[in-house]
Amino acid sequence: MEQSEIRQRQIAFYQREQAAAYARAATRPEPPPFFWLPLQATVQANMSPQATNPNVFQLLVTGKAEIPHPAERALINVSVSSSGNKKAVVSEEVLTTARHIEALLRPLCPKDESPEAKVAAPLAHWSKTSLSSTSYVPYNHKNPDKELSRIYNASVNFDIRFRDFVALGSFGTKLSSLAHVEVQNINWILTEATLKSFKSQLRKEATQDAVQKAKDYCDVLGCTNVRPVELQEGDARNVMSSGWASSSSGAAAARGGGLFGSTPGAMASMSMQSAPAARRAGPQAGEQVQAEDLSFDAQEVKMAMDVTVKFHADHAV
Repeated sequence: MEQSEIRQRQIAFYQREQAAAYARAATRPEPPPFFWLPLQATVQANMSPQATNPNVFQLLVTGKAEIPHPAERALINVSVSSSGNKKAVVSEEVLTTARHIEALLRPLCPKDESPEAKVAAPLAHWSKTSLSSTSYVPYNHKNPDKELSRIYNASVNFDIRFRDFVALGSFGTKLSSLAHVEVQNINWILTEATLKSFKSQLRKEATQDAVQKAKDYCDVLGCTNVRPVELQEGDARNVMSSGWASSSSGAAAARGGGLFGSTPGAMASMSMQSAPAARRAGPQAGEQVQAEDLSFDAQEVKMAMDVTVKFHADHAV
């Protein structure tokens, strides 16, 4: 077969295949413009007359409200910890002190589960963690080739909530005489019932603040007919206040330890009235120091709420 005849047959084959492909495409239904139609429908559904109106000005503001109230609970976190080369000794020191603290707390708990007993009890709640133990080998800077003895750490933490602040002062005085105890701070809070009772007032004041902000902006920008179109409420929250707010006799300082224990660092964040110079210097030889109860004054706690409001306004013509 000559070369020209082979070429003609190839061309004829390609032409038949192309014609068949065109025929199949002609019988297939045309696919709908699935992308454009739903998108157009969505845009039209979300485009309100106000949103498409060029004369409408939109602004989003956050209104805030705060209401102060004296604290109703004092939260203290007591840490009992020790470290040393003997694991059993370290653990026993912590457990012994923890049992002593439990003995101080039990008389302050409600006598029974009745509502009257709970209200009368100085303690609202207390709990403690189980014994936590860790260990490490310190690095020997003087002689890196010689390994030092392993150090063991043990700790127990207490979460204690007082409703009676006089009892808190007495408890703090007794706690200050114990070894291996440290309290870094006191958190002052409100009860959930109090927070709930002020929610309505918080909502109103936060919304009024948002409305006033919107009016202020529109007055400057020359917009009129300010109207809310959407509101989102934040959670009412108890802004916890941290601090001591205490008046101390100075007896704890005279013993050479921290306010609530033997760790000097426990006084770092304390704000207390000045103790007499002789007492701050520590007891003299043979002098007996009379421990006086610490006195705590409840700090002011703020209840707060935010609301975010969307407004529409008309541009000045």
